[in-house]
Amino acid sequence: MKFLVAIDGSDASAHALDRALLLARPSGAKLLLLSVVEPPADYFWPTVLPTGEPLPVQMPSHDELTAVRRSVALATLERNAARCRDAGVACELLIEVGAPRHVICDVAEREAVDIVVVGSRGLGDVQRLMLGSVSDYVVHHAAAPVLVVR
Repeated sequence: MKFLVAIDGSDASAHALDRALLLARPSGAKLLLLSVVEPPADYFWPTVLPTGEPLPVQMPSHDELTAVRRSVALATLERNAARCRDAGVACELLIEVGAPRHVICDVAEREAVDIVVVGSRGLGDVQRLMLGSVSDYVVHHAAAPVLVVR
């Protein structure tokens, strides 16, 4: 049995991992801890001096920004992997780049997981209507059953 747990460093994803560990331990399931790195924006607002001249600032490249985000994601995954080891649950770490809602669904299908475990941010009705949420999208689009943890 394999559970996919989405990890983003938030309290919500920590609660999701707690629940996944409770379910995985007695069943002997393996956890696939996934962190999704969102790609940097395709544009930067130019900064100008009061004279109208551009500010001579060297902006990091998309690759440099993505590398930094990947290292932060790896550190977060490693902290959570230690929690898995302490609980006696096997885990695998995976970092993907893309939109979290799509990547979680794609990985769930590709890895043929038995269940997807995600945290809920607890957005209000208006925010959910305007913004949507990753967990809501995953519930409606994942090929596997989804457990949303509050």
